[in-house]
Amino acid sequence: MHPLKQYLTDVDEPLQDFARRVGVSRQTLYRIISGRQTPKPALAKRIVEATGRAVEFGMLYKIGRQETNVTELGNGKVAAPLNQDRLGSALSVVVNHLTAGGEFSPPEEAINIAAEAVLNTYVALSTVTTRQGPNRLQQALRPVLGEILREYSDQIPDSLLDQGAALATQLYFQSR
Repeated sequence: MHPLKQYLTDVDEPLQDFARRVGVSRQTLYRIISGRQTPKPALAKRIVEATGRAVEFGMLYKIGRQETNVTELGNGKVAAPLNQDRLGSALSVVVNHLTAGGEFSPPEEAINIAAEAVLNTYVALSTVTTRQGPNRLQQALRPVLGEILREYSDQIPDSLLDQGAALATQLYFQSR
């Protein structure tokens, strides 16, 4: 049972009354309790305060969960979780492409760690906001890709990072 639903049951407070107290519609709370929506940080803070911290911030965002679903862009349907191995393959191809002609080839372990960092960044961003899918993955890829490339070159143009993140995202979703 969702912690907010448990709290409302325990204190015998109707959902509509609680929704009014935190300044949202009852439909918004239904979506949060059913797991179809995560609250924005400001709403999460109001919920935590309104429950006297009986419902904690991490409970609302399911911190510690094992799997995060990806919503495909445009269709709103929940797809398979992100695959770290496929993400690592996409990163490896892009890094090798962007460093072609250079002496740099990152070790496989570095790519695996980078893929894990992208996955964790994606999960964190998707947990505290409602955006998911390819655009969110591209956003999570960009800083990690930048760190890998900057390890070997001080002059990495932003346009190259954007192209690399877009290419890795495209490769990831094409390989499904």
